[in-house]
Amino acid sequence: MTARILVVDDHPVVVDGVRNALAAHPDLRVVGEADEPAGAVRMSAALKPDAVILDLRMGGRFAPETSTSIKAAAPGTKVLIHTASEEHEPVHAALRAGADGAVFKDGRDLVLALRAVLTSGEVYLDPRLRSERGAARRGDADRQVVDPLSPREYDVLCALALGQSTREISQELYLAESTVRSYTKALLTKLGVRSRIEALAVARRAQLI
Repeated sequence: MTARILVVDDHPVVVDGVRNALAAHPDLRVVGEADEPAGAVRMSAALKPDAVILDLRMGGRFAPETSTSIKAAAPGTKVLIHTASEEHEPVHAALRAGADGAVFKDGRDLVLALRAVLTSGEVYLDPRLRSERGAARRGDADRQVVDPLSPREYDVLCALALGQSTREISQELYLAESTVRSYTKALLTKLGVRSRIEALAVARRAQLI
């Protein structure tokens, strides 16, 4: 049986690389491409692919919210996060949001990862993303980050890092300003700080952004 794959990435070279990597495997067929989150959700709803290979970061935004939207649009679709960097927290935020696995973009384990998420009920995580090297570099000051951020809290944190105001965040994420303030308050509490500036400093040291 052939699995139908949707590739989501805003770099044509990456999309071509994925197509070439899968071309040698008749059981994995690319049926569509998207280069931004909204398009990925629309195509997922229309095509109902077996799996979506989703870029971790597009247009300055991370994948957690897109993963949730794809799952809502196509409940039977598996989502495999595709990343080029060792940014652990964005990957794990996407997994908490419903993604089924994560793999590096070097192509080494792409086919293995795809087959794993398609055939098993287990989350596939590239072994290199399980590394504790990032955690070992963190100082005592960063150990206050004890509670994982929810996908929405992480979206708000990323927006804050881009310098967006509460109003701008509410417009981009389609949330009420009061809701954005609630998420902001929650992430400040989880980071153990009192201000946005402090939150961004701790988040950067802890490699959250």
